[in-house]
Amino acid sequence: MSSSAINRALQVSNLLISRLSAASAASAQTLANFRLKLIGDQLTNQLNKRIAELKAKSDGDQQLPLLNQQSAALSQKLADYAKAQAQISQNGNVLPDIGLQLGTLATAAQAGDATTFDQALTVARHDIELLQIVSFVPGLQPDGIEPLKTNGLGIQSSATYNLGTPAGRAQALSDVQAAQARILQQQGAGTQNEQLTASVTQSLETQLTEVNRQIANRQNTDIIEAAGEIAKLKQQTQTQFHLIELSFGKIAQSAGILTSIQNANNILPPPGSIVSVLVGDSNGGSLFVSNLPPSSATPQTTVQTTA
Repeated sequence: MSSSAINRALQVSNLLISRLSAASAASAQTLANFRLKLIGDQLTNQLNKRIAELKAKSDGDQQLPLLNQQSAALSQKLADYAKAQAQISQNGNVLPDIGLQLGTLATAAQAGDATTFDQALTVARHDIELLQIVSFVPGLQPDGIEPLKTNGLGIQSSATYNLGTPAGRAQALSDVQAAQARILQQQGAGTQNEQLTASVTQSLETQLTEVNRQIANRQNTDIIEAAGEIAKLKQQTQTQFHLIELSFGKIAQSAGILTSIQNANNILPPPGSIVSVLVGDSNGGSLFVSNLPPSSATPQTTVQTTA
């Protein structure tokens, strides 16, 4: 066979080997990618399932529902006492002015001053409208505000009394003094109730703060533990996937055999003779062939060279 024919044969062989190598590598890579995707999806599903379990566990503290109920109950009580305290405080600002107007009424009754009497009575009645009926909470003393708003001070106008007469002035003064006594009692009850609500409110705030602190500590502990476990699981899953990914790199070894043959052919010296084709140059490039058929001129030879 001529050198030209051998060269053409080698070129065809290289082309076939190149195409086989590319096809083999592409097929191996496609299969590896497909399998890696399936494994990755499975690992991801397992990870998500475990994460969901850890989150459910962090929300499953049996003490948290009880603490939350206790917190809700304390919050409601605190709101009730705070509302009552605000109403008592409002009344505490109004009752002294009623007492002041009653003092003016008493002076006007004694002096027979009908104009001043009626003016002071009008202001006192307006003050009564500003009073609030305190919402009931345990421990409060009766303050008499509701009867006061319903029945009034029990004082009539100056015309009813006829302050121009001694009897009229005496009756008006008597009614004013009775009203003053009731207002003093209401002020005393209001002071006691205000002290009570302030004390109870402070106690409830302290209890609520402690319960909420316990809730926050439990939630934070559970969340931190769950977050740590989740981070560890993610790291383990990533490591596991990378190891599998590396092991899949061996799939391309079959294509690598063909590639090595192609590379060996590619580094041959330019063909000049049959010997240069079969043996290669002095730099070590060679063709991986063996058991070549004998020719009439030479004995059967097995050429084995190193790449």
